[in-house]
Amino acid sequence: MTNHMQQKIKTARGLFAYRTYGKEDNPPLFLVHGWPQSSYCWHDVAQELTDFYVIAPDLRGLGDSERTLDVSAYTKDQLGLDIFEIAAALKIETFYLGGHDWGSAVVQEMALLQPERIRKLILINMMIINNGVGKKKAIEELSKEMFRFSWYQFFQNIPKFPEQLLEGKEDVWIRFFCKGITNPIPKKALAEYIRCYQIPHTITTAANLYRSMPNDRKRWSHYINKKISVPSHIIHGRLDRLVIPEFLSNVKNAFEHPIDITYLEGGHFICDEQPKEVAKAINVFFSSNL
Repeated sequence: MTNHMQQKIKTARGLFAYRTYGKEDNPPLFLVHGWPQSSYCWHDVAQELTDFYVIAPDLRGLGDSERTLDVSAYTKDQLGLDIFEIAAALKIETFYLGGHDWGSAVVQEMALLQPERIRKLILINMMIINNGVGKKKAIEELSKEMFRFSWYQFFQNIPKFPEQLLEGKEDVWIRFFCKGITNPIPKKALAEYIRCYQIPHTITTAANLYRSMPNDRKRWSHYINKKISVPSHIIHGRLDRLVIPEFLSNVKNAFEHPIDITYLEGGHFICDEQPKEVAKAINVFFSSNL
């Protein structure tokens, strides 16, 4: 098993928890999780990334990182600045980068903001934020079913409602969402996600990822004519019922370099369902000459 450490670091932007895997003299690779998980979602993936020094931070408001109540701290560009600050505190200038779910949106923001610091980019089960065509097609398709798989986004935007309804029921909430399709979510991972969601104020800070979406959408509307210049690769669990394949329509026009997609048999939580296959796709792309 790859060496694994869990620790915290104080930065100018706050206190953040992170996990590390592998040897420090290997090329650094930051992996950023999404909702409602923590950095533990990379635990099994990282075991297969032996050529890298993996740093998996907990996003602000999730995992064991600080619980900031101000919703403005959760726009995805601000969360990207958090990751850059962690890298600076660790004295890491350039690095490989990957993200899943909201973590994928965060790393896309990072690639648009400071592309010179990112060697290559992996995006997993998330829309491409500067791909207007894909977003339009996906919304048209999702609207046919009245957004029945995205109701939780609207729910978390209702002021104080999630806090009133979910307090003391965090385990039920996490178990409802974190389900595998081809393979079950590992018990240790599920227990870790529940533990972190039970930390005080997490219902609010996790909801802030969604409450900040109006500002995200406004900013992303200005990205439509921008292209991600970092060499990138997409990994997608083809059975995802929310981030449907239509989100990836016309995706080649969102990137300066040729973009390929690795489709895996699994749902949204593909890193938990198929960690070895996810790691294999990461290793293949990062070792390529592109």
